[in-house]
Amino acid sequence: MKIAFQQILYLFDEVKKMNRAHIWQWGCCWFSPGFLMIFSYRVNRFFYLLFGKGWSVARVILSPMFWILRPWSGNCEIHYRAEIGKGLRIFHPSLGVVISDATIAGENLCLIGGNCIGIRGKLKKGELMLGDNVSLGANAVVLGPVKVGNNVNIGAGAVVVRDVPNDVTVVGVPAHCVKNN
Repeated sequence: MKIAFQQILYLFDEVKKMNRAHIWQWGCCWFSPGFLMIFSYRVNRFFYLLFGKGWSVARVILSPMFWILRPWSGNCEIHYRAEIGKGLRIFHPSLGVVISDATIAGENLCLIGGNCIGIRGKLKKGELMLGDNVSLGANAVVLGPVKVGNNVNIGAGAVVVRDVPNDVTVVGVPAHCVKNN
């Protein structure tokens, strides 16, 4: 139960980062598409952690409501079983974002838009991992099984299909290291 309420604390932390301590920004952040995507994921994750598999059944019952809310939920599909640490940021969500349920991501994941964190077949939990402070450029893709280290920048349009060490920048298809951070 404690871990479920942690999702709400993560949401407050993410709202605070969105506003960068400017009081005047608090009024408009609630309607930004990036906030709506993060809010949707955190609330779904909260209820999943609170009710377990019962939330999957409840989502079926609530599907008419989700269908009505769909125009405001944008082009993001972040599975509620994905484990994403605090500090999630999504810029330009209208480009689309997809995150698989097999994903385990650390803190401060930054998605620029058009990103896919997905799988290439059956995966066990823990085979698609992203470390802390990972940033995906526009249209960057991570396809597991793969482990991405901490402090990694993935360039725009890159496709990561192999493990990536800590403190590097990767670009290209397939992604390769071009710079140590």
